[in-house]
Amino acid sequence: MKNFIKACFCLLAVALLFACDRVASTWKQQPLAAVENKKLYMADVKDMFPPDITAEDSLTILHSYVDAWVKKMLMLRLAEENLGSKQKNVSSLLDDYRTSLLVYRYEQKYIDRVDTAVSEAECESFYNENKQHFILTRPVARVLFIKLRQNSPYLERIKKLYTSKDPEDFTALEGLCLQAATKFDYYGDRWLTLDELVKELPLRQGGYEEMVARKMAIEVADSTYAYLVAIRDFRGRGAIAPIEYEHDNIKTMILNSRKKSMIQNLEQRVLQEAKQKNIVKIYVGNINH
Repeated sequence: MKNFIKACFCLLAVALLFACDRVASTWKQQPLAAVENKKLYMADVKDMFPPDITAEDSLTILHSYVDAWVKKMLMLRLAEENLGSKQKNVSSLLDDYRTSLLVYRYEQKYIDRVDTAVSEAECESFYNENKQHFILTRPVARVLFIKLRQNSPYLERIKKLYTSKDPEDFTALEGLCLQAATKFDYYGDRWLTLDELVKELPLRQGGYEEMVARKMAIEVADSTYAYLVAIRDFRGRGAIAPIEYEHDNIKTMILNSRKKSMIQNLEQRVLQEAKQKNIVKIYVGNINH
């Protein structure tokens, strides 16, 4: 079987490379597998191979596809033998599925033209109008994070500076940390969940949420490093999320809203045009109750 499939694949490769009608006709007629009167041909699988694929990888894909096809045909045979006529009548379901699939594919093609530019003013306006939809399920914070060795000669100086909000102190702190710190992150407008923050620290015990909520500094250490965290801002669970935290979600929601409006406008326009051309007739209003 393996050699047979390999031979079929070689025929396919030759046909594709040289586009010879006689050879192409030969490989199209070569079955790969059969389950009773149903057969799988090379022509049925010719489009599933990625470009520049090796012969060995192609055979692996082919083996997997043939195995899956055989199992599916056997399960179909089993279903046809054991289901009643009503259960086997799926024509209406297939029609519905085909209709839904074709409409969906056209809609996706149609909304490809949507304007994807979203201004900051749009984001802010959307956020202000829909704050009730941006409720935090977990606490978030804006922090300054420093990790440096316990034996660093700059440790005590950095401890005195890292909680200060004075611009001059921050400039001095930044200079020291660039020299001495293993890690120095000032997240600015980026909000971290407390889970993300705690992963940076050597301890996993609770109590951080209460500490962060009071906007306290966190100082912990292990045998090698000191970890200093200055809490710049905090929002607890149940609070309205900061706009910066939801920025990407807001853009996605705005784009989804635009796409929905495009589809609704398209449906309305198509309906009106169809009525004007007498393509559509609605008789519901003529039914007597």
